[in-house]
Amino acid sequence: METGGKIKPTDKEIGKFYTDNKNKFTTEESVHVRHILVAMDAKDDEKVKAEKKAKIEGLRKQIMGGADFAEVAKNNSDCPSKENGGDLGEIKKGQTVKPFEDAAFSQEIKAVGPVVSTEFGHHIIQVLGRTPAHTVSLGEVKEQISLYLEQQKQAEAFSKMMARLKKNAVIQYGNP
Repeated sequence: METGGKIKPTDKEIGKFYTDNKNKFTTEESVHVRHILVAMDAKDDEKVKAEKKAKIEGLRKQIMGGADFAEVAKNNSDCPSKENGGDLGEIKKGQTVKPFEDAAFSQEIKAVGPVVSTEFGHHIIQVLGRTPAHTVSLGEVKEQISLYLEQQKQAEAFSKMMARLKKNAVIQYGNP
């Protein structure tokens, strides 16, 4: 069968696909963050809100005074990430609520930012690293592009073969 063999794309075809689709090979800027959350509830009265604001400010003061961020997070955060010292990993724009995102993407690496309030509560954010937006090199994606193009060529060859077989086929209905 003519579609059984591999139909390898040439380096030129791979390069053209990469160039024509470069926008598909870009990564957005991201920041590696950890945080501490003191959660707010819509039912909190003014006294409770003030207590929670004071709590987060106190936690920030501890960190600014030399306390280990991860330990303070483990012992005080209301976020499940506390198990990892508050580490949320890499985040990209659009993955978090706007006030959190704005703070995280504008903050200096390793600095402990000011308290940020969101619909979830009060946060202390620390940016651990930043990965700038960049285009992935052809070398990094060449194999994936090659496999994709090979599959496209096989599908095209199969479609042509099926069309030819249908054209030449004699189909009888009923008893011969």
